[in-house]
Amino acid sequence: MLLDVCTKGDAAFRSGDILVQDDHGYFYFKDRQGDTFRWKGENVSTAEVESIIAKAADLRDCAVYGVEIPGSDGKAGMASIVDPTGTLDLNALSTEMSNHLPSYARPLFIRILKEMDMTGNKGLLITVFRYSG
Repeated sequence: MLLDVCTKGDAAFRSGDILVQDDHGYFYFKDRQGDTFRWKGENVSTAEVESIIAKAADLRDCAVYGVEIPGSDGKAGMASIVDPTGTLDLNALSTEMSNHLPSYARPLFIRILKEMDMTGNKGLLITVFRYSG
């Protein structure tokens, strides 16, 4: 959760949703950041990469997203994978990704997590603002 985003006392969840604010101060959903990212001139579907990783990692929860690398064009892939027991076989994961994903779609970075932040709506984080006053 982010605090004091627009004014002192407000809060927001970073969800990946792109919002626009009108002249009256109302926020409107515009797009969802992260459903795809562009790397090496190609569009990469995060859902496609996530499904390959989840299958290869014995259906563990994972999230795939693009991250900026200074001096690079586009965003490189990063996969966050839940592995609370430390049993994820990275060699098998690498083999599966090589067999099922083009090179530009394979994440350059793997982040291993003990748990993934989730909400009651099956992981879709919604941007919520709470204004004081």
